[in-house]
Parts: sequence; C-alpha cells; structure tokens
Amino acid sequence: MPDWLKELGIWYFLGESPAALSGKDNNAEVSLVYQDPFSWIFGSSQTTLFGWLALMVVGVFFCLRFWSRLAPLSTSKKSFLVGLRVASLLLIIGVLCLPALEIREVGLPLLPVLIDTSGSMSIADVPVNEKTSADRAEVEKLSRLAAIREALTRDDSQWLRRLQKRFVLRLYQFSHEATPIEWPPITSQGFTLEATGLTSRIGPSVQQVMDELRGSPLAGVVVLTDGVPNPSSAEALSAVGSLLASRSIPIFPVAIGSDREVADLKLVELNSDDVAFQNDPLIVVAQIKGSGILPQTVKVTLKDGASGKVLETRDLFLNGSKKLETVEFSWIPESPGEFSLVAEVAPLADEPDQENNRQTRQVKVRGDKLRVLLVESTPRYEFRFLKQFLEREPSVELQTLLQEADLEYAKEDRTAIRNFPIRREDFAALDVLILGDIDPRLLSPSSLELIDDFVRNQGGGLIVIAGELNTPFQWNGSILEKLLPFRVSDAQLPERADTPFQPQLTFEATRGSRLFRFAQSPAENQSIWNELAPWFWSLQISALKPGASVLVERQDRGQRTASPLIILQRVGVGKVLFLATDETWRWRFRQGDHLFGKFWIQAIRFMSRRQNDDQDPVRFVADRSTYEIGQKVHLTLEVRDERALPQGTEKLIAQVESAEGQRETIELRRTGQSAAFFEADWTPVREGPYRLQMVDDKLLAKLPLLSILVTAPQRELLATATNTADLKLAAEATRGQYLPIDRIEELPELLPRSQLLPVATIESVRIWNRWELLILLGSLICLEWGLRRRWQTL
Repeated sequence: MPDWLKELGIWYFLGESPAALSGKDNNAEVSLVYQDPFSWIFGSSQTTLFGWLALMVVGVFFCLRFWSRLAPLSTSKKSFLVGLRVASLLLIIGVLCLPALEIREVGLPLLPVLIDTSGSMSIADVPVNEKTSADRAEVEKLSRLAAIREALTRDDSQWLRRLQKRFVLRLYQFSHEATPIEWPPITSQGFTLEATGLTSRIGPSVQQVMDELRGSPLAGVVVLTDGVPNPSSAEALSAVGSLLASRSIPIFPVAIGSDREVADLKLVELNSDDVAFQNDPLIVVAQIKGSGILPQTVKVTLKDGASGKVLETRDLFLNGSKKLETVEFSWIPESPGEFSLVAEVAPLADEPDQENNRQTRQVKVRGDKLRVLLVESTPRYEFRFLKQFLEREPSVELQTLLQEADLEYAKEDRTAIRNFPIRREDFAALDVLILGDIDPRLLSPSSLELIDDFVRNQGGGLIVIAGELNTPFQWNGSILEKLLPFRVSDAQLPERADTPFQPQLTFEATRGSRLFRFAQSPAENQSIWNELAPWFWSLQISALKPGASVLVERQDRGQRTASPLIILQRVGVGKVLFLATDETWRWRFRQGDHLFGKFWIQAIRFMSRRQNDDQDPVRFVADRSTYEIGQKVHLTLEVRDERALPQGTEKLIAQVESAEGQRETIELRRTGQSAAFFEADWTPVREGPYRLQMVDDKLLAKLPLLSILVTAPQRELLATATNTADLKLAAEATRGQYLPIDRIEELPELLPRSQLLPVATIESVRIWNRWELLILLGSLICLEWGLRRRWQTL
C-alpha cells in the first residue's frame, strides 16, 4: 500500500496525522485485519475449509442460473449484471468477515549496548594502534575502559551513529548491575565512565536489561567486556546464553584486553621500627606479591628517599603463585636524623602498572652516645676484651669498676672510677649497666637498691655476665636475685668445661631481633652462627621465672631439653639480659672485634634505656592497616613494663567494633616462653572501618584505639586475563558473533538487517459496521434492480 494512501486512511478514520500517533523513534502503519466468519458463526474452525468450498459451489451455481435467466440480453449486459450480483455477494461475505483497520506503531528494533565498568577494566593492557591514536608511542597501552571510550568517541562517535541509523540504541554501564547511559551525552565531555566496580556480574546484568526491555523487538545484544566474572563463574556471560537463544536474541561480545594474565609486581607492605640508633642495624621487611609472571628472580632495592642513594639490593625469587613473599633488609644508619626509606621492586618489561612497585617508611635515627658502666670483680678475659672494645667505640661513653683493684688503678685508667655510684642521679645518667662476676657483699645495701630502681623504675638496661666465683651464686637471697630471670637455686656450675659446644639461636631470637644480626640475610646470618668459635663453659640453669625468654641455647647430645645461654627478662619498665657464659671473647678467634664487637654494641643498643624513651609501656599493633574481607588480621601486644600486667597471665581479651556498632571479642594468648608478647589472628567478614581496643581488666596500662580498614576483596584484579573462551561460547550459543576490540568497526555489518517491526497497536477501527459499506451495498442492489427493470428481465 502506498505511503500516501496509508496516511490518508489514518487521517480519515482517526482524524490525526501518523506523526502525532507514533513515538519519537517510530512511525505509524495501517493494515487490514479480518476474522474467519465460520469460526465466529459456528464457534469452530473445523468447518472453515468445507464451508468455503460449499460457498464457492453455491456461488457458482447461482451465478450460472442467474446467467441463464438473462438469456434475452447480450453477453456484455449479462456479464455486467452478473458482476453486480457477485460484487454484492462478496461485499456481504466481506462484512461477515468483520473487517477492521488496525493502526500500529512500527519502528527500528532495539540494540542494547552494555559497557563493563568493573575494576578489571582499569588494567592497562590494550596496545595503542593507529586507529586509536596515531600520535602516541606504539609501546603505550591504554586501560581497557579507556580503549572502549576511545572506540566509541572516535571520529565524532561515527561507530555509534552508524548503529543509530539502523537501530534504536540503548546504552548501559554495568558492574554489579546495569544502569542506563545518556546517549547522545548531555555534556560536551562525552562519556564519563570509571572502572571502579568491585564486582563483574556480566550475565545477571544482561538478563536485567532483557527483563527491562521485555516485549520490545531486539536485534541483539552488544557487550563490551573482558569477560571476567566476579565473584563466581555463575556471573559469566555464557550463563545467560540459553535464555537469549530461546528468545532468538544473538549476543555480540566485544573482547577488551589481553588473554594473557597481566604481569604485575606489587610491594604490599614495608615495615620497620619507628626509631633506630646510629650505627645500629635496622631491620626493614618488605612484602611483595607477583601475578601473571613466570617463576623468576626480581631485584628489590632499599633507598634513601631524600638522596636516592641505594642502601641495599636484594634478589627475591617469585614462583608466580601470587603468594606474598618477604624480603628483609638490614640497614645501618651512619648519621642521626629523620629518614624516608623507600623500597622498590624493579618493574617488569611489560608491566603496565608500576605505581604499586614501591612503598615508603619514615624512620627516626638517634646519634647520642650511650653511657655504659661495666663492673667486674677481677680482670678476666671477658672484661678485658669488652673494655678494650668499648673504649674504642665512638658511640659509647664508658666507665669501668674493678672491685678488687687498688685505689691507684682509677688514676691510671681513663675509664675507671674509684667507687660504685651511690646516688640515684648517677644511675639516671646511665643507659646500660653491665655486671660481671661481682660480689654483692662488697656493695652497700643502698647501692643494691639503686640497681633495682635503675632497672625496675627508671627503665635502664642491665646485662649480667655469669662467672665461676660470684655471679649468680653470691646473689642468692639478695635484692639482685629478683632481677635475674631464674632463681639462684635452679643454677649450678658444670661438672666439666672441656667439651666445646655451638650456641644455637631460638625462634625468639630470629623473630626480627637486631641483637644477633651478624649478616644482612637470615641465611647468611645463620651460616655465620654455625661457624662461630665454640664455647666451653656455661652455667647450667634448670628452670626459668615466668616471662623469661631464651634467645640462645645449648643442645648437648643425649639431653632432651636445651640449656639456656642468653636469657631476656623484663623487670618493671626495664630489661635484664643474662649471659650464662663468659666466653663471648672466643668469637674474636681469627676475627678480631668484628663479630665480638658487633654482638656487644648491638646488645648495648638493644638494652639502652633511650631505645625506649618514646615507647608506651604496652604496645598493641596489627601487622597492617588495610585488609580485604577474608584476610587474617594478625594482632600483637607487647608488654614493655611488667608492672602493666600481672605475672603468669596467659591470655588477654580485646574487643573489635565495626562502624555499625557490632562487637566481638578476640582472645590474645601468650607466645612461647615470653610474658611480653601476646598474639591472635582475627578474620573480618564485612568491609568497613574497625576499631580494636584491649578490654581486659588484668591489663593496667591504658592503650589508644587501634584502627584498621577492611575492604571488599579485589577479586577484580586477581584474574586479569580476558576470558575469550566464555565470550566465544556465549556468541556461539546465541548465533551471534565474537569480536576483539580492534575489529569493532566490523560490528555494524555483522548485525542482523534491520526492518520496521510492530511495536504497539495504536487503534483498531471496525469497517463492517460503517455506514459507508451499507450505502455501497444498497447502491449495488439498487443499480442491479434498476438495470434489470429497464432491460425487462424482472
């Protein structure tokens, strides 16, 4: 039917133009509809064929009989009258068919275009080619979402405009769900899309759009995505393939990104003490994770952030399993001040994101001299070599006292003093007190009390070196015994001292301690310990006081338990380090002061009171500040003042509170032999900020709140390779077509050929009961009657 005739019919029957009846994207179309008269007259379609055959036979019979009755007339006249009779009969039959004019809205089919804006679309692995940007370097890569944005807006959005000529476009962005995008954009900035989604629910988002457009004609569905579902494979595009196939809706996935996993090295954490001493090793620990890489060795560098000077470089082997690997640096600051330490892992050649390859840590280095008082009864080897070393050490201000020396000795030796300090102010000026094999009976009771006060109340460090004559046996029952990590009755001299043995580090000593660090790496350090000159003599200690930590021990053949050699005990706010041997001087064999001096200067700095000047009596920390849901939060509580916690405490209670006010308790348990450390692991199950605090009444010190942040799992960045297999499967299941992003210009030609399709019925106009048909039927009958009367055939 010609368009002008359609428009005329719509205007005649409805009194409106087609443009006023249809929507902005569609047109109006008129068509004739009718019913089978036998079905509505007799209520069944079974008689339709026989009815029409019978009607044709009856019609032909009557026409022949009518022809025979018109015999006197000429053939032309008879034909004309028979034609009028047939027209009347056909008009009556047509009225019985209940004809009607149906005016419908028709338009182009819809084409929804879905754009993935999940987190994985921020990965920069799309090479820039000539079609994308000819003025950029060939090695440059765009993020996946940037590649989509450039493809859609290239040449004034010609790709979208080509589609718009054939289809009604509906643009959506999706991550967790699909949301419409205004097209054409209202602002001049074009598409403002950001890849910030925490999930990638591809299949459910497509199904959501299908449900919203249910009842509308669809030419297909175009999905621009990397095909990586999150949180599970049930969210994949192929999951809705059967649904769209049942509706004959093809899927046209456009894949963005590389089907190889993106190579990435990430320096996750950088940890160290906040305060260090000049010329004292500072342990700096970096945690590194590699993904999308083959097993290989990478270089990790520690630098001075201010000068850029490389402080240390370590090789780290990554096996490509995405597991956190730890590399440990040992930096010896040569000058005091504030330092910004920067750890960097060397980027890979094809690594798109290099911003996460570094971390920074602020450290304060102190350079003031440590004041040490070394007290001994007689000048044994340990005293002589230690005195000589400390006198040459520029970071130590040394004083010495020999109990059995004559009074003139103090005049001959520049570091010697005549009398033991008797005032509290004298002890306040000290950092570390080293007591050798002294006889406490030669000290006044007030001096013994000052030693106890120096450790317990002033936070001083006390190092005790065992001897064969006095220490610790002459300390029995004195106030000094309270400072020891064992009871004197539990110690005895060895029966023999002619069998060499090798001291062994315990787990407590290797857990980030600077006290026994002779080399940069743990493996090198252990190797040096294994090669140290052996000892021959040590005190035998059968039991320790609660809270004492064994750092070095002796394991003899045939003995089930090891004997402690170096023991650490916290007393009040201070620390006591007990050496159950006086043979560290043997480490000078073929080494000089290299290892012997390193041990003693690290021990003195470790025990120094000023090491802890800025520290609270109790320290409550988490191993990190930011976690993902499901990651373990490792909590550590360190008791630095024994007065803050009763002796024998085995566990402490902490409370964690979410932003919504939900609370739960965490139980921290004592670690190993040490009364100073309590640890616990807690796994968060919801994202958001959390506050942790100690709520145990046994803990006397007041601690500030500990804050951590828990985020949703970044699974978007765990699987980074484009899932081309699933995209191809979805296209095949729905008889669509898979395309990579560099062939997106071919898509308009691959889509089904568009044609106008009915969208909705505007109005249905009955014709069979119109007055025009009644006049026409009457006119035919009257004309036949008039002609037959005139031609005298009635």
